[in-house]
Amino acid sequence: MNKYIRIPLRKVKRLVEKLTGFTIIVTKQKRINKTINHRTSDHAEYTYYYETLAIREHTILFESFHGKNMSCNPYAIFKRLVRDERFNDYQYVWALNDINNCPKEFLDLPNVEYVEVNSDSYLRYLASCKYLINNTSFPPYFIKKEGQVYVNTWHGTPLKTLGKDMNGSLGQHKNLMRNFMHTDYIIAPNKFTADKMIDSHDLRGIYRGKIAETGYPRVDLVLEDSINRKKQLGCKENKKIILYAPTWRGEVGNVSDEINKIIHDIKVLEKSLGEQYTILLKVHSLMQNHLKNSHKHISVVPEHVDSNELLSIVDLLITDYSSIFFDFIITKKPIIFYAYDQNQYKKDRGFYLDIEEMPGPICRSIFNVIDEVSNAQHYQDVYKEKLDFCQKTFLPLEDGQSTSRVIDAIFYNDSTYTYTVEDDKTNILMYCGGFLNNGITTSAINLLNNIDYEKYNVMVSEKGNFNEETSKNFNRLNEKVKKYYRVGSMDVLSNEADRQTHLFKYGAETFYLKGPKDYLDKEILSMYRREYKRLFGHSKFDIVIDFSGYVKFWTILFAVNSFNKKLIFQHNEMMKEYEKIVDNKYKHKENFNVIFPLYNYFDYVISVAEHTRNVNKKDLEHLVLNSDEKMVYVHNSINYTYVLDSVLLRETMKIGDKEYDSNEKSVNIQRQLVPDQSVYNFVTMGRLSPEKDHQKLIQAFVECYKKKEKIQLFIIGSGELQAELTSLIHSYGLQEKIHLVGQLENPFPLIQDCDCFVLPSNHEGQPMVLLECLILNKPIIATDIPGNRSVLENGYGEIVENSIQGLVHGMEKVMYEKPSYKVFDYKKYNIEAMEMLYKYL
Repeated sequence: MNKYIRIPLRKVKRLVEKLTGFTIIVTKQKRINKTINHRTSDHAEYTYYYETLAIREHTILFESFHGKNMSCNPYAIFKRLVRDERFNDYQYVWALNDINNCPKEFLDLPNVEYVEVNSDSYLRYLASCKYLINNTSFPPYFIKKEGQVYVNTWHGTPLKTLGKDMNGSLGQHKNLMRNFMHTDYIIAPNKFTADKMIDSHDLRGIYRGKIAETGYPRVDLVLEDSINRKKQLGCKENKKIILYAPTWRGEVGNVSDEINKIIHDIKVLEKSLGEQYTILLKVHSLMQNHLKNSHKHISVVPEHVDSNELLSIVDLLITDYSSIFFDFIITKKPIIFYAYDQNQYKKDRGFYLDIEEMPGPICRSIFNVIDEVSNAQHYQDVYKEKLDFCQKTFLPLEDGQSTSRVIDAIFYNDSTYTYTVEDDKTNILMYCGGFLNNGITTSAINLLNNIDYEKYNVMVSEKGNFNEETSKNFNRLNEKVKKYYRVGSMDVLSNEADRQTHLFKYGAETFYLKGPKDYLDKEILSMYRREYKRLFGHSKFDIVIDFSGYVKFWTILFAVNSFNKKLIFQHNEMMKEYEKIVDNKYKHKENFNVIFPLYNYFDYVISVAEHTRNVNKKDLEHLVLNSDEKMVYVHNSINYTYVLDSVLLRETMKIGDKEYDSNEKSVNIQRQLVPDQSVYNFVTMGRLSPEKDHQKLIQAFVECYKKKEKIQLFIIGSGELQAELTSLIHSYGLQEKIHLVGQLENPFPLIQDCDCFVLPSNHEGQPMVLLECLILNKPIIATDIPGNRSVLENGYGEIVENSIQGLVHGMEKVMYEKPSYKVFDYKKYNIEAMEMLYKYL
């Protein structure tokens, strides 16, 4: 019979350490959970846990820098809580990707568990812990569920720009902004930081959580007793400590250049100062791994050492633009700013504050740094005024009790240091259609330039990624618009995905079978209500406007969620759009099969002109209940100042014997040909797509050209029919007379230089380009369709039969008879258009 002797694990550990000389760190299998399965795009596991798991009332999930280590504000809060008797019955969970980055003192605590980000256990805890404390952001699939308390502590007073203020690509802060909209508390060390975080992420007036201006818990760690910390890091007692903490500048996968510079600078510091100082280096984790393996002679601070605990033993700090220096100011010890690339960094990232006003010398070379170290004994005298300013502005609450204030706010609802940023304005959420080069984009930009921002906070929600075309248009939005970028994908259960597939396949047929009240299955309602929470958290919106009306995702999202009012726009004759074919495929049919019945979920369905509304009502009243009251019209607003100013923004140059615009960047040609004033010039503008019917205009131009050779035609725009139109022009041999000039950032100088604008469309809503030509007092010829008629009737232009001969007749009339038309009062028109909109808001 075999017998077994149980030996405690701690005794085995001590024996192995004694025999080998190595320190053994034991991790329990259940304590660190690895990712088992690859995370799928729909995050079905998290969604399942979100929907099914109950809240764990006395459990707190902490995460710092996406699981890199236990550090910063979450660590300071954890450290206080785990030693506070009031929280003895709490369970603490740390998102930690490497167990070696856990301080040993916490490794074997029975009420602390460690999970890897994105592991199955992580998903479970993220979906069920009562309290969530993070200093950056949770993944895009995260949703704060009812009953959870989310605290975002952030990680520093910003010298560098944040959010939308950063230079670089649009929406690079999108997941952080999304996270903020979920939080119950945003922790701020001072008013300056609170304001920058709120305004750089467009939260003012929208965010419904609380700002807790408490001071930073992590600064409490700088003020803690540090007797044993030097010894733990192997620092000699007889040497002072210099910490070099540079900002991350590299790119993931390419850190060699930055590492080489750091190695060089550390060697110079060691050679000059090594007799007096221990020189420690604190760097980004990507650099840390490289330095630790290849340059063991450099004293790189381990990942598990918290930066603020480290600052408590530092005698002099060398940094550049890292917010670590704000925390160190509390010690009043010397700070040296090694800003060798200040101008480039300012250009690439941007600053909120002038580094020259910060408390310390600015050095451009490592030798300047060494000179300033030798002057360190005079630091407090030289920089007293700047130190006092920074202390008063950025550290007024740092008295060692910031952590206690945060705990009181979160766990005991102490409102002494909290406030909200809500206001009494009406909050509007809009989707505008992707910001392509089209009339909807122009109309949206104009509306958002005209709306009253004293009454309304307006947030425009858009896709997460932009190309050159759409980013330029998006950047034209009024600076008062709050910009939101969709990030991540929907959290969907498999049965919900099946129901959505059925809805997208059958659409309006489902409506006929079920009727408006039951058109959307409970699974569709559930998944799109969950998606709204994922995107916008508990932010407050009173009105939603689907300004596009073409994208079923946004139409469903707005339709199924609760708001005081819901509006959806119709920018065209919708049944003709429904029937539009491009490349032998219906372009919009699938979307509209879903969208048209959803009109019943909106308060108003708004066409952009009365005639267009009448057509849409007639075509769709079989799908829209109460269509007489629900289907209304509001004219597009205009930006006449922009149009008139844009006419003046051009210079011209000659290439050979032809004159070209020299400052216009077009999509399809290098330079824009300037019209020859000795001939009669027609111009049109619009997407090169079927409904615009440029073929008809080209054929009408050919008929006119046979009778009068001194004419030209300029076609502004790009689109799917470009090759076909090019071939047609070449078939007539008129490529020197008919110019496809492409998409122009500023088309108005060209339009102004031409004699007459022609719009040959087969259907339109209310063409923005006609309104813009009226602002320029340009003669107009347009086909007799409802949208064109709504702009030009009563004498504002020439309305002609929608045919080749109709266009020929109009073009000859304008050329030879030179009729006069009514002058457009664009100021009065714009006031009336906005009043029409306000009536439905």
